[in-house]
Amino acid sequence: IIATLAEDDVTIIDDSSNNTITIDDSNNNLGIGDYEFALQDENSVIVRDFQDTPMFENLSGGVYTILVRDKNGCGVAQLEVSVLEFPKYFTPNGDGVNDLWAVKGASKTFYPQSSIHIFDRYGNPITEIAIDGQGWDGLYNGKILPSNDYWFNIQLTDRNGATISRKGHFSLLRK
Repeated sequence: IIATLAEDDVTIIDDSSNNTITIDDSNNNLGIGDYEFALQDENSVIVRDFQDTPMFENLSGGVYTILVRDKNGCGVAQLEVSVLEFPKYFTPNGDGVNDLWAVKGASKTFYPQSSIHIFDRYGNPITEIAIDGQGWDGLYNGKILPSNDYWFNIQLTDRNGATISRKGHFSLLRK
């Protein structure tokens, strides 16, 4: 039997040292099948292959699709979820790795309303970035900003109207 998978069946712990996704089937919410669980990333690459345990640990921030497959071959249920991560640093040096600072796992699909502001260490506004944009490139009015700590103030409102607020800092590293 194909599982019935809903947002209420999933618990996500994100913005932590151990980001996790747990599928709750304690009350047979999914159905009466014999299920196994996998996880794929936004590029449809399986990042955790099918397993009996309905829990995935040590995840990076991003958008994932939970796959729940009946072991008897009756089909696969899918649910797209978001795991938030606020990067601690970025290195805008043009090498294609960590060149932009952006909230991982955040998109208009999950957070239709958002506000992401970046400030310098004195509280002066540097930029506002769009949730579905590329991210911040370390420039201010076209000028390269130096290696330093920068601060963010983020408000994300999800599809159900719940708001997540985060303030913190990250490092811009020029190497």
